[in-house]
Amino acid sequence: MGLANSTSKQFATSFGEEETVGRRGPTLGSVLIDGVEAGSFRLVVVTPLKIQVYDAHTAKILDLQDLVPASLRSHLPMTSFSVEAESSSSRRMAVGCQDGEVLIFSLESDTAKPLRSFHVEEDLTSESKHALAKSILALHLHQGYVFAGTCGRCMCWNLDDGELLHEFHLPSSDHPVSASSLVTVAPESGLQLWTGLDVGSVAVFEVETGMLVRSLPCGGPEMVVALAFCEKTSVVFALSAHRRVTIWDTDLYACLQKYPAELMTCGADLSAMGAFDIPSINMSLLVLAGVDGSLCLRRITRREDRKLNCILLWYLGAESGCPITALDFHRATETILLGDAGCRVQLQNIKEQISEAQMIPPRKSTGPKSQEAEAETTTVDIGEDAEPPLPAPAYPPSPSQVSPAGDARTARTEKKETAPGYPSADSAAFPVFNGGDAV
Repeated sequence: MGLANSTSKQFATSFGEEETVGRRGPTLGSVLIDGVEAGSFRLVVVTPLKIQVYDAHTAKILDLQDLVPASLRSHLPMTSFSVEAESSSSRRMAVGCQDGEVLIFSLESDTAKPLRSFHVEEDLTSESKHALAKSILALHLHQGYVFAGTCGRCMCWNLDDGELLHEFHLPSSDHPVSASSLVTVAPESGLQLWTGLDVGSVAVFEVETGMLVRSLPCGGPEMVVALAFCEKTSVVFALSAHRRVTIWDTDLYACLQKYPAELMTCGADLSAMGAFDIPSINMSLLVLAGVDGSLCLRRITRREDRKLNCILLWYLGAESGCPITALDFHRATETILLGDAGCRVQLQNIKEQISEAQMIPPRKSTGPKSQEAEAETTTVDIGEDAEPPLPAPAYPPSPSQVSPAGDARTARTEKKETAPGYPSADSAAFPVFNGGDAV
């Protein structure tokens, strides 16, 4: 059964060559583009050794050659991926390679066509001498610019004329550091590049000048493997070592909260995440993909006191058990694209998963608070050295379900279900994260 979308056609739900699944490395990224016929779509899938195009409605590989031309195959394997926003007039896709090459493709005319390439020259000042020092570890496209992260520095090129605009040198001490994730933020002061580092911090650069504005520690030395920016709420989510999420206010550079990843994903470590504004339902969503293949959708809201609420709307338990390695979003059809380590891509439509009742804003009460209401609205002021408690679940378990020690894990393992594979909505598997509650 296919997914409904804004056209009369249905999307297929799963893509991947069964005979080659798991043999080409993880999915680096995927993107839906217009097909030949009106209302039709094609799916471009990028893996370390190939770029392939599928019919988005039949899941069949189109009779096209690998989109990496012979002249560029010497740069393989590919290591990173990024795509421009759908609002771009001439949408483009970027792919980074292990040897320092950045390949740019046009996404017009129902396929991906090579446009130009950039090369990262060896940094003679870098202390890193290993063979992978030039590898493109992170990419980000934004309004005609391509940002590429490597060992010791990031580069910014103009996509139209190919000019190298800036080099951002990463803060380091005795050993070189690498850029592991990138995202752009646009405060009133001007465009910024937020760079996740493999030493456990986020470096914030001013794009116009190339200057380092802030260095933000994320609570440990573990690599910041992913960054997600929510423009509507002005926050950046930073994922460290797949196990901890730090939430930053982009206006104040203040740490709002920290959560263990398993609390946000209902039990699994976090492999990929993305934050998206959905105008049609006036909602900002945080999409969380677990290392076990599970998926969570959470509504992101800012309260009047500027603290953050992150409320679970929908949870899909692991089916394949394969880690999600790439998470993309197609705004026109409101479809999430999930690429996994087995080189498969799954499509999930947001509107099909969020019921009308779940879109209703959180209730407000002026009378005495019940235990459930208290759990939803409790906030804690956190001092610099204080270790706050875990957030309370939206619906606390009954006394018979709580262990003598009050272990919160007891509630998360209850068996009651509303449908096969879906935890009960009145269990602690559906916590509400309120501003001020942190770990």
